[in-house]
Amino acid sequence: MHAQGPPSNICRSPRLGGFSNTSSPSISSDEDIEASVARRKETSNIRWWRRERPGRTTAAFNRWAARQRKPVSKKLLSSIIALIAILSVSLCHKARSDIPIAKLLPSTVISLLSYYTMHYKRLIPRNDIQRIISTWGNPNTPTAAQTHYPTDFSRDIAPIPCHSHNDYWRRVPLYDALSAGCISIEVDVWYTPTDLLVGHTASSLTQDRSLKSLYVDSLVSILTHQNPSPGLLNTTGTSRNGVFDTSPTTPITLLIDIKTDATKTFPVVLEHLEPFRSRGWLTHYNGSAVIPGLITVVATGNTPFDLLTANTTYRDVFYDAPLADFWSEDPVPIAGDYTSENSYYASTDFKATVGSLWHGVLSPRQVELVRAQVKEAKARGLIARYWNTPSWPVRLMEHVWDVLEKEGVGILNVDDLDRASRREWGG
Repeated sequence: MHAQGPPSNICRSPRLGGFSNTSSPSISSDEDIEASVARRKETSNIRWWRRERPGRTTAAFNRWAARQRKPVSKKLLSSIIALIAILSVSLCHKARSDIPIAKLLPSTVISLLSYYTMHYKRLIPRNDIQRIISTWGNPNTPTAAQTHYPTDFSRDIAPIPCHSHNDYWRRVPLYDALSAGCISIEVDVWYTPTDLLVGHTASSLTQDRSLKSLYVDSLVSILTHQNPSPGLLNTTGTSRNGVFDTSPTTPITLLIDIKTDATKTFPVVLEHLEPFRSRGWLTHYNGSAVIPGLITVVATGNTPFDLLTANTTYRDVFYDAPLADFWSEDPVPIAGDYTSENSYYASTDFKATVGSLWHGVLSPRQVELVRAQVKEAKARGLIARYWNTPSWPVRLMEHVWDVLEKEGVGILNVDDLDRASRREWGG
């Protein structure tokens, strides 16, 4: 099936390259194409140094502007390294030939100077706006104190509904996921007599990688930074800021996968949450309603449902309900005790529940199964999550992401943070 083009009343802006909901111009589409070709020919006949800078709204200008913010010191260091490399090659050439080094140096230096003159010319501000941008925040300038503000820890990071699967495997646990905008973090914990250690298998555990050191202490530091003492306004309200500066009310979900005996591990997990609990940051159930917080903790793995729900007056750890049990192949809804008062996620193994994609796409029956399970999870006030989704080939992975998002899955289980955050998939 061929993809349909935009409606006839939507025209493509020649400057922005996108679509705008304006009425079509009086010229026909053939005339548009001829005019576009004529503009390209006209532009190609202009020498590159006479061409105008790209417009501010284009991606080309954004790339050019980004280059202006790179420190000149790094550029200069690269230039010196390149010069040393060329001189070294020249000396090696001199040692193996009869050409005097004096004849090689002038041409080498002239070539380098020509290149660097053209290269660094782009770094010189051409107007006052560019000058302000290029010097903003530099020491000994009027804007030195205007670069940072108290809650700029996650400046310009937009939260996205993705779950950092096996987060402890990342080069920088927690922070890599937050930099991509993930609002959910997964951590596998193992009970030892001294601490709760983090890792995928028992052989990967070390005393330096624990739940406290990698996640609890880091989140306490981040949220303390995001919630400074009353400042200039001396406000006394109860509003609190989450991790993301662009969306202060968005909570972080910490999915704790218990790998060892839950009767020993779960009470220690509750003890580790005390720094959050004492500050009033945890989403909790007070016996009658769920009170939202800055951090929502969900227990999965070996966590038994009865142990988690034993306390009926206060709970600040929620269950990861079995999504596969919400809808059978008949399909007949299956009753259960999983509600928003005791659970948060409803998760299942994608491959085991939905099946493989034999033809590279989800079949209509598979899509209907996903739709039914997601609908049942939403009816219970839970967020549907599928793990063990395809990770390769990339096209298959992105196809599944696209379908799950369109069917209303509340969170995407992600290994490739870069592709998930760039959102260059789906339609």
